[in-house]
Amino acid sequence: MNEIVKEYAAGLFALAEEEGVSEQILGECHALAPLFDREYARLLINPDLPKERRIALVGEALDGRAHPHLANFAKLLTERGLATEIAACFAEYERLWCEANGVVRVRCESAVPLTDAQRERLTERLTQRTGKRVIIEYAVDPSLLGGMRLFYDNRQIDDTVKNRLAEIAERLSGANV
Repeated sequence: MNEIVKEYAAGLFALAEEEGVSEQILGECHALAPLFDREYARLLINPDLPKERRIALVGEALDGRAHPHLANFAKLLTERGLATEIAACFAEYERLWCEANGVVRVRCESAVPLTDAQRERLTERLTQRTGKRVIIEYAVDPSLLGGMRLFYDNRQIDDTVKNRLAEIAERLSGANV
């Protein structure tokens, strides 16, 4: 990750912690991240648009809707020509928050939606395995055929039917027939 992103995110996180609003800002980072997609971020660095207008656009989008620290953060990055880094800063902020609060975020992809009992069991097992509080984001991907795939702490655990079939195909292609 680029050092600029780390520095700015750490600054925002330190301010939020000091003010006791780190969790609120985390939630707003999640809600606002899609706003700063590539297209909007490119608009905010477009040199054909005066800098004051670009900053005003961020203000129009966020003032009164987001915590003032977060709105000012986005304006500052826009002013400094770093609007394309806002989403990455939000992701780094989340990483810092999780680290400070003993939380691990997990993305779980499964072929079908998990039942409440399966979700509870998965949360318990991951909590035991990581020793941390677990927050899981669930997604359904029918192409997995069955099983699930987990992503957390730069790890991937792939226990899907699709992966197992790929492993069997690989073993068969290497076998002497």
